[in-house]
Amino acid sequence: MEELRLVRPSLEHKKEYEEMMDEWEAFGGRLNPGAIRRFSPAEGKNVTYEKWLNWVEEDKENVQDLYFLMRDNSILGAISIRYRCADVDGHSGFGIRPSERRKGYAAGMLSMALPIMKGYGINPVIISCAKDNTGSAKTIQKNGGVLVRETEDDGELVQIYHIAV
Repeated sequence: MEELRLVRPSLEHKKEYEEMMDEWEAFGGRLNPGAIRRFSPAEGKNVTYEKWLNWVEEDKENVQDLYFLMRDNSILGAISIRYRCADVDGHSGFGIRPSERRKGYAAGMLSMALPIMKGYGINPVIISCAKDNTGSAKTIQKNGGVLVRETEDDGELVQIYHIAV
């Protein structure tokens, strides 16, 4: 049985992060959670891993914490925990690298993050996803998520779930 764990990003994860991001960017689509982005719109280019780590630390002090889902030395995905949230953004965003999707990792990652959110005093946990993102909806539901409403955000239909922790 493989051992999965949540870890905060650090310098020792640089190579694995770069590999994951190369895969994710080649695949295309939206990066989720957004905190794993390495592209700086202000600079018009990708930043170094070290600069990205500074972003993560600044975010941690202000609005959110970020964890990698690790198996051995491989990063499978990431999850952010937002201390405060706008209803549509939710308390968490998560994503699994394309080559590791549809293996149950997202549900496991969210399950491991729920006690952390409870420790921050977050209850219920609010998580949203695009209505057409059935994978995320199933992940949320597997963790006790209850659909409370649908709303429109920037022309996209978004589902808002609550998870009691």
